[in-house]
Amino acid sequence: MSLTGSDRLEIHEVIALHGHLCDAGAYERFDEVFTADLVVDASALGLAPLPAPGLSGRRLDLYIAAAHRHGSDGPLAHHVTNVIAREDGEGARAWSKGIALNQDGSVASFTYEDQLVRTGRGWRIRHRKVSVRREAGRGVEPLVLPD
Repeated sequence: MSLTGSDRLEIHEVIALHGHLCDAGAYERFDEVFTADLVVDASALGLAPLPAPGLSGRRLDLYIAAAHRHGSDGPLAHHVTNVIAREDGEGARAWSKGIALNQDGSVASFTYEDQLVRTGRGWRIRHRKVSVRREAGRGVEPLVLPD
């Protein structure tokens, strides 16, 4: 499968939509971004991977519930930039940079590494790994792009 320009645009928009939904507290719309069998690895942030061992239920519902618990204690704004999308078998992989403006005025930088699949409702993220940026020149391995 080869990604078209339309595929790439939709992948960029799905990744961007996550931040808009978080900032609006519209977590119930996360199905516009993620698949029901979503896996999130945010262990670099000190959070347990989702799904956590022993938890049952639809993974996306668990992620929505976690977002509600975080609620108004979360960042004031989420921004995403530097999106790169590449085909990956029958799906796609994307790498992007995230910036969060925290309530105390501090800023956090992180990297998303996403695996996406095309569904009947468009591209959705099935697996997301979040890596933090704490040191210049350290963190996520350099991205190697196929020719």
